[in-house]
Order: sequence, then structure tokens, then C-alpha cells
Amino acid sequence: MIKRSRLAACAAVLSLATLGACASDRQVNLQKAAYDTMSAYHVAATGAEAYLASGNVNATVKAEIKTASAAAMTPLNALDNAITAGDSLTTTTVSTAESALAGLQSALADAQATTTTGSN
Repeated sequence: MIKRSRLAACAAVLSLATLGACASDRQVNLQKAAYDTMSAYHVAATGAEAYLASGNVNATVKAEIKTASAAAMTPLNALDNAITAGDSLTTTTVSTAESALAGLQSALADAQATTTTGSN
């Protein structure tokens, strides 16, 4: 009987450790996604700055880029602050930042389309 209770105790400890590892893995994956999103924003922002500085700028697209860039900053700053503070990230927080980044990327695609079609 003692062997069974020890075996059960070991199994319980191992399952708790496994659950802790899963939660830790989830946070690591969310942090990676957050870093990837923030890095992609910096690439997109560089493209946006280059387009806006080109002098041949469509006013509508310029407004879209500025609005999308500003909208992306709020969730990206929230991610950065959470990571810096060592707080746990949520899927929703990362997804919100990814969606905001997609808005900026869409505005940049519009800029590229107007530049290549000559409808500036």
C-alpha cells in the first residue's frame, strides 16, 4: 500500500510539473509572437516613413498610414510594457497587436498599389 501511495504522489507531482511546463511554454510562445509582431511593426514603420518622405504621396493613403500607425502603437506599447514588467501575456493581447499591425500593412499595400498604378 505504501508503494501505491508513493507512486500516486509521484504521479501527482509529475502532472503538476507538466502543467507548469505547459503554462510556461504558452507564455514563451506568446512572448515570441509578441516580439515577432513588434519587429514586424518596426519593418512596416520604416516602409511607412520612406513612403511619407518620398514627396510623391497620395493624401488619402498618407492619412490611412498615419491612422493605422497610431492605432498600432497602443496595443504594441501594451505588449512591450507587459514584457518589460514580466507580466503574463494573453492571446487576446497579442492578437489585438497583430490585428493592428495588419491594418498598417494594409495601408502600406494601398500605398504601393497607388504608387505602381500611378494614381497618386
